[in-house]
Amino acid sequence: MHASALSSPADSITCHVGQIPAGVEEALVTTYASLHSSLAFFKVFRSIEGASCYLARCAGAPSTVLLFTFSGHRIDVINEMIEIGQAEMTRFVAYVFAHFPQIDVISFKALKTPARELPFPVQQYRAKGSYVITLPDTPEAYTARIGKSTRASIHQGRNGIRRHFPSFQSRFFVNDDIDENHIRAIVALSERKINAGDAVFFYDVGRLVRLARLCGFVHVILIDGRICAGSVNYQVGTSFFGDAMGHDPQYEKFGLGKLCVYLTICESIVRGGTRFYLGGGVFAFKERLLGVPFDMDEVHVYRSSAKLLRHIGHAIGVTLAAALRSAKHLVHQHKHTRWARLVVKSFCLLQRRK
Repeated sequence: MHASALSSPADSITCHVGQIPAGVEEALVTTYASLHSSLAFFKVFRSIEGASCYLARCAGAPSTVLLFTFSGHRIDVINEMIEIGQAEMTRFVAYVFAHFPQIDVISFKALKTPARELPFPVQQYRAKGSYVITLPDTPEAYTARIGKSTRASIHQGRNGIRRHFPSFQSRFFVNDDIDENHIRAIVALSERKINAGDAVFFYDVGRLVRLARLCGFVHVILIDGRICAGSVNYQVGTSFFGDAMGHDPQYEKFGLGKLCVYLTICESIVRGGTRFYLGGGVFAFKERLLGVPFDMDEVHVYRSSAKLLRHIGHAIGVTLAAALRSAKHLVHQHKHTRWARLVVKSFCLLQRRK
């Protein structure tokens, strides 16, 4: 499909087919302030070559900004971890089906929306989750909001480690000052903990370095000049996102992992943050640090029931993938039980045999 722009002035919609217009990066930040819906993330983790851009405005300001690709009879929206209200969702779906008659399915990977209220057949299943902290104006205000026992634990851990290790340092690096060796050290600590059991997981360090230098900051905690904890984080507008975090188990009694996250959150407040995303995974400490869980759905919208039947293979695949995700989530929720550990161990053995 050739590059062009389709305009609908009456409802303030412009669709740039096969191209991403200037100013989209600012519009994405203004509209969503989401890492997984930012050009920086797309450049590092997604292919946006030949992607198209739907831009809707309301009262002159961007209200919906979606990047997408064509795949046969389907449109795949690249944006993830965003929220779209019913009116804007209806406007986008209606626009696509009106202007692209070859399209039968519109697919989103991770979206919060009342899609089931659309006048079209929809498949909607839980896809991803995270924890988000609404940040106050100062680190002191944030600390005061944390529960008394958590606050005392952090305070005791910080005082204890400084008393036992006077060389303790907490340092932050941004953009070109970010050292790849720092990230490799943090990743090594994180992977060691993750893979201590039966799991097998490795970060793509090259991509972490590229994204951190584009829009992130790295936190390292040093003792005697050696990295004993740290985190890789990103900033999009006033939203901050935690990624890889690791700590040396040698300092476990000081709660160094929790202290590292707490100091990172405080630094994000200093840098003007209004929200901090702790990432997925069900961990009690995230709620103790005031993280509130929120879920995102995989959404597939069909032009009609007949088109759903035409693409029944796609619909069945979506249903099976959703069931597998649900099973994994259940196992993770009960990861400390005997049956869940047995399931994880069996799965890891099968993966290794492959």
